Amino acid sequence: MRKNTGCGNGHKKCPPMPQNDVAKSRSLSTQSEQFAVQGAEEETVVLGDVLIQSLTEADFHLPSYATAIKNIEKNIHLTQCKAIPVPGNRNYVKLFVEGFVHKNIQYVEDGYGYVKDYSIDIPFKAYDQVQLANPVEYPFDFEYSVKDNVLQYRELAKNGMEADRCEFGSLTFEINNEPIKCKLLASAVNQLDIIHNFDNWGRFNKVTEKMDINLVIKLTQKQQDPDPNLPDLPPNDAACAAKPESVYNRFRRITGR
Repeated sequence: MRKNTGCGNGHKKCPPMPQNDVAKSRSLSTQSEQFAVQGAEEETVVLGDVLIQSLTEADFHLPSYATAIKNIEKNIHLTQCKAIPVPGNRNYVKLFVEGFVHKNIQYVEDGYGYVKDYSIDIPFKAYDQVQLANPVEYPFDFEYSVKDNVLQYRELAKNGMEADRCEFGSLTFEINNEPIKCKLLASAVNQLDIIHNFDNWGRFNKVTEKMDINLVIKLTQKQQDPDPNLPDLPPNDAACAAKPESVYNRFRRITGR
């Protein structure tokens, strides 16, 4: 058999990925500043223990005809667990959970003989909005639209009637927040088995399973305790200016937020 080395069409080989060009640059100056520490320490905060449910139905065939299923062992494996914060509400997240139930099925083919094993993985998905016991933390806490992270500016042209098309600039920034992490604490699978394809000897080879999958997931985020001695806003008067400024407030002033 000819090995398929194509890029989706089975005919052409995939070209190598192009390398990025590197421009010549000149470092003109470097400056650094020391800021007050935002909090005393950084610690992992439990956002909440969430119970999420997935109703899943699956059909599968046994490798041979069976007269009875003796036992079904079930184990939960998660392949994805992502929490997306809800904009404007730190007490809720959209939870995306995917995984599979690994089943080891033990059955017999007749009234006597050996017990056979058959293993199968049944995928499932669970998507829902869940409420948290503790809110998600964003150190910079900006309210902005899609385009607000790019601030463009232009200079006036010599004729004073338009923007200069040859000189322009922009201020762009990215917010890197601590991710929300998941941990599977417990799971329970309540299932109903329906068998099909009976023959004259009472044997069958098709099974329909209706599963009620319940998962207990712990959501955590690494957060920094705020220092009550630090001002919440950039210093505007002498009394506030006497207190040290945090790096987060300086970033707000740089980006104009």
